[in-house]
Amino acid sequence: MNSKIRRLSYYALMIALVLVATAAIQIPIPFTNGYIHAGDSMIFIAGIMLGWKGGAISGGLGSALADLMLGYPHWSIPTLIIKSVMGGIVGFMSQDYDEKRLNSLKKMISVIISSGWIVLMLVLKSFLTKKVGGFSSTTYTTNLITKLELDGISSLKNLYQSVQTSLSLALILIPIVIIILYIILRLKDKEMFSLSSLIGIILAGVWMVTGYYVAGGILQGSMIASIFTIPPNIIQFVGGMVIAYPILLGLKRTKYFEETLKNSKSSL
Repeated sequence: MNSKIRRLSYYALMIALVLVATAAIQIPIPFTNGYIHAGDSMIFIAGIMLGWKGGAISGGLGSALADLMLGYPHWSIPTLIIKSVMGGIVGFMSQDYDEKRLNSLKKMISVIISSGWIVLMLVLKSFLTKKVGGFSSTTYTTNLITKLELDGISSLKNLYQSVQTSLSLALILIPIVIIILYIILRLKDKEMFSLSSLIGIILAGVWMVTGYYVAGGILQGSMIASIFTIPPNIIQFVGGMVIAYPILLGLKRTKYFEETLKNSKSSL
């Protein structure tokens, strides 16, 4: 089979798998009219197997089609953008390059996204405290309680404390998780579980969480309400990573694995 036709076939297959994985299990997220799902696992696989182009095409189209099919058309355009970039990040960061320019670009992407994540978490913690932390019955808190469909100030306080804890843990635990998973997975398979692919998944997940926070704030008209969607989105991308790696281990035993990786590198 012609290599270009084979590559397009893989793209089509991964678009379908992203769509199916996204649609198979949906857990609604309060406050946003959105949902969490297992589709990220297929985006990670597409990026690692097919490179940045395959990751971007599969992630963007498969996820956007799922939004349209499942009755979330208002999310389809943000999803197309966010998940395309997400798949592209995984694919690009997972590859090892001989060119100095591309390796420098990988380092720059890592620094920008990691630094941006730390700054965003600190800013959001401060912003949330300033707007909600006093728990006084103001017009702002009343509107927020209504938007979030909470019972009252006590419910808002509990949710606030939960999200503040989640934001703090996200700052601390994500770097620790990277180190622990790298050690464990490298012992399992040094070639498959490279630091590049692991960092690529983490950076892509961080981008996804950030992108949906911004998109949710715009769609809902409240950047504060959108903060409360960050913890479930973190769970989604971590869960996607946990699902993706066992599947990749199985795929590595097939005769198509090395060929697919080779084709993805040649398409850069």
